[in-house]
Amino acid sequence: MNAQTQEILSTLRTELSRKNTLFLAPVDSFIERLVYFFVSDILKEESERSIVWLCLNSSRDKILSRFEDFGFDINYEGKLFFIDIDAPGKEHHDDTFYCSSVADYTKMASHISNIFQNHQNSVLIIDNMNVLSSDTMQVVENFVQFIEKKVAENDGSIVSMLSRNILPSETEVLITSFFDVVIDITNVGEIHAEIGMKDFDFRYSVEEGSIEFEPMQKKIKRERLKILIVDDEPDIPELLKLSLISEPYDFIVAHNGQDAIDLTLKELPDLILLDIMMPDMDGYEVVENLKKSKAASDIPVIMISAKTAIEDKVKGMELGIDDYISKPFDKREVKARIKMVMRRLGWVEEE
Repeated sequence: MNAQTQEILSTLRTELSRKNTLFLAPVDSFIERLVYFFVSDILKEESERSIVWLCLNSSRDKILSRFEDFGFDINYEGKLFFIDIDAPGKEHHDDTFYCSSVADYTKMASHISNIFQNHQNSVLIIDNMNVLSSDTMQVVENFVQFIEKKVAENDGSIVSMLSRNILPSETEVLITSFFDVVIDITNVGEIHAEIGMKDFDFRYSVEEGSIEFEPMQKKIKRERLKILIVDDEPDIPELLKLSLISEPYDFIVAHNGQDAIDLTLKELPDLILLDIMMPDMDGYEVVENLKKSKAASDIPVIMISAKTAIEDKVKGMELGIDDYISKPFDKREVKARIKMVMRRLGWVEEE
């Protein structure tokens, strides 16, 4: 582990020690590996802290094998506890507490409360918030609020992960609101976090099974942003411009894929709002072409489309887009997602 990685991990451990943290990332990123890396670092460097792992997505044995798969050698005896789903014939372990299903909220909450009373200053890992989101959100909200209270009473913190753009936008926003800090991860190996008054930007890479971090310099230092809107329906660019009229943005517009590519290479906008379904070439082809250009490959892209199937979103993420907004869109969501993407790239809006 290099010195930069050690310093960044030490900073994260210190800054997040009393905060509830969500790792938010596209489905094709290394989100799971990063969370396991963060947990293994806590187990190694902070002997007084224990980990309580709520097994929603993977069983106890699978989690332990993942540490091995990722190359993280952990000494977990007496420091790592599991809340797992029971099943007929399943082998029981002394470090594991059992529930009947991922919807057994009463038993899960009781186990979490009891463990934290006996092991204060611990970290609760909720291994996949997407699993919880399949239930009624009011039930999930009540459960999360209860465990947040119990964890806080015992000087603990919560860490979880959520795959971006898989859930309806309102559900994603609600789940994100449960957490004090969102570690925002892109599928190009960049991480952004706002913790208190501090911004943290760094890159990560995985080489020969190990993870390395390096600080990332902020990229954008101008007062106004240039945004390219691409849509073959003339009304959509006008609606977007009207929705964002109060923001420090200047707009250029393209009505087809080829014009989008030509304007991007000529104007080099700070951000592209891109429709998928267009007559000459679709949004995916536009992104593929731009990624081949050295000048345009790093320009962030937010797709805005009526195509809402998970397959469409995943396809965009695999090509390297930065976010996805479904039509019909809400102007508040458009504003929030633009700011989230641009903050990740280092742009700070002037007061």
